[in-house]
Amino acid sequence: MPQNRTEGTGHEERRSRRLPIPGVLVAIDAPQVAPKPWAVDGLDVNADGLGLVLPAEIPEGIRVELSFKLADGAEFSRLPATVRHQWGSSGGVCFDAWSDGERLKLLEYLVRRFEQGE
Repeated sequence: MPQNRTEGTGHEERRSRRLPIPGVLVAIDAPQVAPKPWAVDGLDVNADGLGLVLPAEIPEGIRVELSFKLADGAEFSRLPATVRHQWGSSGGVCFDAWSDGERLKLLEYLVRRFEQGE
């Protein structure tokens, strides 16, 4: 099996390289679960989604909106995403359909950071 697949986890989708994002706070809005958003620590990001500290109250499969600001000032507001998995206090969300401009902004950030050797 190719190296960029997760083996034996039941998650056989392709995984792209993840960039750690220490110190980034992420606002998670899940109005179907709670009336107010949570502010949590981001763990890592790639073009497909975020790893973050995920409140136990947010179950897998729930749609959320994310707002966060990355180290170079790239700011994202109310990006639609779906909770894909939880492992203890951390979890992952996959970005849903969002504007080409916002996606391009994230891709440019990732390329800059990877070119800097991070």
